[in-house]
Amino acid sequence: MVFRPGLFRKFLFALLAIAFATLVWLPGLNVQAQSATKSPIPLPEPFTPVADYANVIEPDTRRRLEAIYTNLKQRADIEFAVVIVPTTGERDIFEYSLDIARGWGIGSKEGEKNGFLLVVAVNDRKYFTQVSNHLEGDLTDGLVGQIQRERLVPQFRRGNYNQGIYDTIQAYIATLAEKRGFSIEGIDQSYAYRESREQQPRLEPTGVMSSSCFTLGVIVFVIIIILLSMRRGGGGGCLNMFLLGSLLNRGGRGGWGDSNSGWSGGGFGGTGGGGGFGGGFGGGGDFGGGGAGGSW
Repeated sequence: MVFRPGLFRKFLFALLAIAFATLVWLPGLNVQAQSATKSPIPLPEPFTPVADYANVIEPDTRRRLEAIYTNLKQRADIEFAVVIVPTTGERDIFEYSLDIARGWGIGSKEGEKNGFLLVVAVNDRKYFTQVSNHLEGDLTDGLVGQIQRERLVPQFRRGNYNQGIYDTIQAYIATLAEKRGFSIEGIDQSYAYRESREQQPRLEPTGVMSSSCFTLGVIVFVIIIILLSMRRGGGGGCLNMFLLGSLLNRGGRGGWGDSNSGWSGGGFGGTGGGGGFGGGFGGGGDFGGGGAGGSW
């Protein structure tokens, strides 16, 4: 094998460029990972499992849902919450609801940490249900989407938020009761759903996904430029390396630019606080993004 100094230098330069890009890019990834696991915005105290910051829930509906919550917690060790807000601001409702589910610690601290959360943004006309990891096998994304389309959306379009929310929660719990073999007082088991072929793709955190795709595209594009310039014998090595590093650094930090907007602890009026909830949720917060959502 003949040693070729020129080829070796090009190969070495390419390795150095990739290494330099990795060192610059990794801190951005670390920031994104921390943002994904920790809520970057202050959350309200969970005084009640039915937190209505848009003033749409009637007292009777609240009492019935809170009674169901207590029975479900005692009988099956499953927690749930309903959060109604006027808007999620600039934040995607997927991120917003996931932050609340984790931040409130919905689900028991021990065991399977089972729980689910329904978030409704009235002025945005959007909703999303987050399902904890160990319940995803029973409340699949497709099943949650079907329940919402059949129970929640028709009522919401008529302006009947109380019936839509109550029927949706009842359908979730009746489905869990049938699949897990328990019964809950106040739940009509005819509301139970079974898996069908119809599937509803869940809403994804599009800002994060598009940022990752953009950053990957920048990496590929700039590395190709560097390799082509070396192949032509160009002398822009340092400039190319600087360009690669600066672009990747910008891309690595830009994916969560909206993470500080959205929920503000005292930003909503309404009747979020309530009685009879004690010390809040169990502290689980074991949510990975399973569930479904949409608009009406």
